[in-house]
Amino acid sequence: MSYYDRIRGLTNNVPMELVDFEQPRDHARTPTQASSNFITNKEQGDWAENLVSRSINETSNNFVAVKYGKSDDWIAGEDGFDKFYQDFQTELDTIGKRPDLLIFNKSDFDSDLGFDISPIPHNQITEYHIFIFKYSSTKPMKFHLNKF
Repeated sequence: MSYYDRIRGLTNNVPMELVDFEQPRDHARTPTQASSNFITNKEQGDWAENLVSRSINETSNNFVAVKYGKSDDWIAGEDGFDKFYQDFQTELDTIGKRPDLLIFNKSDFDSDLGFDISPIPHNQITEYHIFIFKYSSTKPMKFHLNKF
């Protein structure tokens, strides 16, 4: 059973009174300002992501960490933030939230794409997507983590 089929099966069991997946999602309003708490948490998350990525890429003989999730430095209220935010919402509707990092076996790493594929539109990296969904549907994540 594919990852998609497993998720679809799970969503079919959610009571419609709780969430009606057939209804389109209401578009979120673009935030107009960012709190200092949000900015601090984002900086801490970026630091942790960078630490994990560097740790894997500098010490592992078997794995490679690739930056995949959105990590733009836009802050609500800045010029251009509205377009960035709306584009991000459209991507969420299309493929969901991107994981911040992808961990690959070195043999599966595409060096032509590099260590940061976050700015690449999802429809331009379909080979990675096919690999991710195929691989994630065959073995539980715990297996992958134990191997690392």
